[in-house]
Amino acid sequence: MSSRPLKWTVLGPLLALLLIADAFGAPWWDSPPQGQPTQMWSKVDYDPKLTDPFFESNKRSYPDHDAKGTPLEKRPKKRPGFKQTAKCFSNSFEGGGQHLVNSCEAKVLDTNMVDLFIHESNPADHDRLMVRVRNGMFTCQFWTLFRRPATMRQAATWTTKQQKLTLTKKSYRKGDVIKGKIDFECVQQITDPVLMEHYGRDPTTIKVHGAFNTIVQ
Repeated sequence: MSSRPLKWTVLGPLLALLLIADAFGAPWWDSPPQGQPTQMWSKVDYDPKLTDPFFESNKRSYPDHDAKGTPLEKRPKKRPGFKQTAKCFSNSFEGGGQHLVNSCEAKVLDTNMVDLFIHESNPADHDRLMVRVRNGMFTCQFWTLFRRPATMRQAATWTTKQQKLTLTKKSYRKGDVIKGKIDFECVQQITDPVLMEHYGRDPTTIKVHGAFNTIVQ
């Protein structure tokens, strides 16, 4: 039996994640896997009159499972809901069907730079889309985690092919509401031999599109 101290057993994987070199430069929340290609930059569209039913919604979502995948009671009174800050759709799930991406975080880095982090984590899906907005331009990096057949493998590249971002204004400060729409497409190429046996070797196209409405941190 290993005599490895418990604290290192627990902290080891966490420290490994914190030490990932982040070429994309995500300053908070999460980091994409190493080895991602340099992504394209595009011009942000601005529309002060941009509308979407989601912008007016105060809907709270109630997930079916907890963080460990354990089914939860569907009655809201049994547990608190969370504020839905995105209504986007992704086809990253194996088989190509669309699923909902519920969350968006935003952080202002300086007067001309804002990061958006659009994401969803549940037993079936693990979408991550980082959007960096800088001086009227933006770039995106998508990634996900493969849970089968090797748990939590991050062995693929994602190359942006098309992207469109529309915001309602050009500058943001902490505490501002940021809302907009994203239409994103990338090509996923699996690079891990074990995963290739399960998912195949052919590249696949992943799309993420929809609206977001959140508070800038």
